[in-house]
Amino acid sequence: MKIEPMLVFDGDCSEALKFYTEVFNGKQVNVQTYGDNREHLAKEHRNFTPKWKDKIMHASFVIPSGEKIFMADRHENTEFHQGNADSLALEFVDENDMEKIYNALSKDGTIVVPIQKAFWHAMYAEITDKFKKHWKLNCQIVSLD
Repeated sequence: MKIEPMLVFDGDCSEALKFYTEVFNGKQVNVQTYGDNREHLAKEHRNFTPKWKDKIMHASFVIPSGEKIFMADRHENTEFHQGNADSLALEFVDENDMEKIYNALSKDGTIVVPIQKAFWHAMYAEITDKFKKHWKLNCQIVSLD
């Protein structure tokens, strides 16, 4: 079994998918819109308006290390609640890689914890990006073993 993160958006998933694919040097492997699945959704009585047909129902991208991240826009008739208890943790082995991702995610976002040396002998930072997704970045600089 694997655990794969799923990020849900309020109508801007397509923009976020492009952004994250670039930030993480990833590759999109699946993109389906609500319009692509109109017949299936109609059978389930989950209709949507024409303005929602190009919104993302299912998407995923794979980063170079092989991890997959799933993404979607909420269903049009589902209320969106941005959670503040959810975050994605990124573990780096190279401080330069961490700084590159930190700079990309923080552009037009909010730096919650700037890159700093943490008491657990790591470089650490937290960012809420422009899509209101919370990221925790860690790069262990001294082995704790």
